[in-house]
Amino acid sequence: MYLVKDIGGAIALMGVSLVLLGTWPVVLAVLERRGRLPQHTYLDYSITNFLAALLVAFTFGQIGADTPETPNFLTQLTQMQDNWPSILFAMSGGIFNGLGTLATQYGWAFVGLSVTEVMASSLKVVIGTTLNYFLDGRINKAEILFPGVGCFLIAACLGSLVHSSNAADNQEKLSSAMVNHSNTNGDTENEELTKHLLEIGTNQI
Repeated sequence: MYLVKDIGGAIALMGVSLVLLGTWPVVLAVLERRGRLPQHTYLDYSITNFLAALLVAFTFGQIGADTPETPNFLTQLTQMQDNWPSILFAMSGGIFNGLGTLATQYGWAFVGLSVTEVMASSLKVVIGTTLNYFLDGRINKAEILFPGVGCFLIAACLGSLVHSSNAADNQEKLSSAMVNHSNTNGDTENEELTKHLLEIGTNQI
């Protein structure tokens, strides 16, 4: 199994992961604009995630010497019965990851990609870093680690404020449109449609 053992390599991989984390939602949004149905987004993500995991397992998971400290992927599969707690823990992590991605997809539908991705990514960093800090026995320097975590938390709060501001603006625009339409046009059907849009805007706040 291939393992990154130096700090430079670990930081480089973290940088790559952040770039990919910010890129894949944009790619999916482009696909939706080109005709891919939004309800298939999560299915596409799940299948691709599974195939990528298999690719990594049978490439990087098989590189290098097969030792007790770093067993290869196939070796680990044959020894699963000796490591069930770790397997169940990893499976539970996959379940939570799936639920989180499903929630993110619904977030796109209600508040848009720009707000959802900022809040979701920031909360992932805040929760994940905090939990790992305590699970790792506090081996990292909190005075260096948590100012960065605080920045992500601020980003999540600002994303929430942006959504609230956008919802208030939409409410005001719909109200103005209804008033202007009532003053210039007596068409009852169009007025009812405007009221319906106003109710939708109110429910999304």
